[in-house]
Amino acid sequence: MPDRHDVHPHHLLRAVLGDQVVRDLLRELGTDADDVSLTLDRRWLDAADTIDVEEVETLGVGLPMVLAALNPPYDGPPDWGGRHLLDSTREVLVRALGMRGPTSTAPVRAAHVLLALMTCKDSIVGGAFRDHGVTLKAARPVVDRWTRRTP
Repeated sequence: MPDRHDVHPHHLLRAVLGDQVVRDLLRELGTDADDVSLTLDRRWLDAADTIDVEEVETLGVGLPMVLAALNPPYDGPPDWGGRHLLDSTREVLVRALGMRGPTSTAPVRAAHVLLALMTCKDSIVGGAFRDHGVTLKAARPVVDRWTRRTP
């Protein structure tokens, strides 16, 4: 049973929405990251049984933590600050690794996580993308172009 210490796919989306490349990508796709964030919050609140600010924010789960888990500079498992990854969140992270391309050794970036989130079956995340007309088919070529230009 999920609890407020679980890391959900919507937490990953909140984390990547703060990344400047992701913000620029969404703008190029015709939407605004802040608007997607507001839609995400509205969809989460509509689905929530209780309102818990700590669960919404999942304090401490930010983009640096997500990217460190995907690009580990260490030998041990990623540190999620005592939080537990849901299977759906773990699937998004695995897909993000594949979004770099089948033979890529480049680091996973926020844009790769964004693409992986677009494949996620989570109704809150998927609904936020649908509400703004953001699709994987439209985003993939833009992400490929933008990630090539960033170090």
